Amino acid sequence: MIKTEIKKFRLFLKDFISRLKKEGEETSEAYRILVRYAKGEVVSKEDGDKLKTQMVDVIKILGLGIPYILIPGSTLLLALLVSIARKYKIDILPSSFKDI
Repeated sequence: MIKTEIKKFRLFLKDFISRLKKEGEETSEAYRILVRYAKGEVVSKEDGDKLKTQMVDVIKILGLGIPYILIPGSTLLLALLVSIARKYKIDILPSSFKDI
């Protein structure tokens, strides 16, 4: 029983870290697009869409992360918030975490 739970937790942690890495890569790509735009270079519509999507994801991460850091015991609050948002079909998770 405990071994099964440990295995599930390790799989969850591995998946979570993988998603964080993906989100980091997407943020780095958005930064490169933003730098090109700031330099006055032409940015394709596709790159513009990527930048918009990632900026929304960053805002979502900040919106979830700041209370998580500031409020003691917010781990449970965060899980509750995500489940309530799902119930009302509100999208509060970054794109890398959509299918959790």
